[in-house]
Amino acid sequence: MKATKNNYQFFSNFFTTLLKTNSFFSLLIIAMGLLFTSQNKNPVLAQASPDTTVDVELVLSVDVSGSISSREFNLQRDGYANAFRDPQVIAAIESLPNGLAVTLQYWSNSPHEAIGWYLVTDAATARNFADAIENAPRPSYGSTGLADAITTAKNLLLTNIYEGKSLVIDVSGDGLDNTAPVDSIDVNFLDDHFQTQGLDLPNYLDGRRTCANGTYRVAANTSSGRTVKGLARVPIENVICPALQDARDAAVAEGITINGLAILSQNPVVNSGKTLNNFHNLPFIFGQDRFAVYREDQIDAYYENNVIGGEGAFVETAQGFSDFSRAAVAKIQREITEAKERTTVIFAD
Repeated sequence: MKATKNNYQFFSNFFTTLLKTNSFFSLLIIAMGLLFTSQNKNPVLAQASPDTTVDVELVLSVDVSGSISSREFNLQRDGYANAFRDPQVIAAIESLPNGLAVTLQYWSNSPHEAIGWYLVTDAATARNFADAIENAPRPSYGSTGLADAITTAKNLLLTNIYEGKSLVIDVSGDGLDNTAPVDSIDVNFLDDHFQTQGLDLPNYLDGRRTCANGTYRVAANTSSGRTVKGLARVPIENVICPALQDARDAAVAEGITINGLAILSQNPVVNSGKTLNNFHNLPFIFGQDRFAVYREDQIDAYYENNVIGGEGAFVETAQGFSDFSRAAVAKIQREITEAKERTTVIFAD
């Protein structure tokens, strides 16, 4: 800061002198100098040297796919920012002997590192990190690429300058992966999986080669003999994505814990009438009078089966986006506390 103030004083004096001599070219040079000396107005956090030891390395991995509206994005962004201003979260961070290294990653069909790594050790650095979250723009819309998000988050943890005693990926979202590739081995695996669930779904993938959301084609006969065709969906607790599970397992193999913050959607129930156009539940019973429009009210079950893994892994649920801020505080506080407990036991032994 001292060097910056000296630069401003120099330019100020020089500027006054040039005004008296009416030198337009020199004034232009001055303006450019002032621009370059003032371009970084954001607070700078404590700088870390290579191999800095921290108690926890944490990647906040946040869904910004097309299912996330601008309002919902703001609730997620503000929820994470407010979490790092929360007294309980700050107290948990300050209880760490070596602090927390944390970054935020947005993802849709591709991941984006939003703000770089921050060393957070106290209230001041926690608030600075919160400010950085608020100032980061939304990078994109797109599909739901959970597998790539986990792989990129894993690499962020393994290639930064910190040496964390506990490595954690914190995935938040409201949807199922629909971009991860599916190969012939996966097709056989999915067939076997659904057969063990008592579901014979020969048209489940319907020619697709990316992870499906549980939708497949179905037909049923009415009492008059007319065939009604439409889409049905596998109960969400039965939906799996092999490539997503592979990404999870690869991260866990590196000693990383993956936790989930599942955002549960409202689940309106409507009259089904005599069609299957939006039928979403199995087993299919033609003519039943009501069905659930969405299954994302049970997205936590999908996270349990496909996303989370590693020591102490858990899913925190938010009852809609308006509940996200509360869930984020609870989740981050638990992650820090449990990571501290695990490393304390390890290093005590």
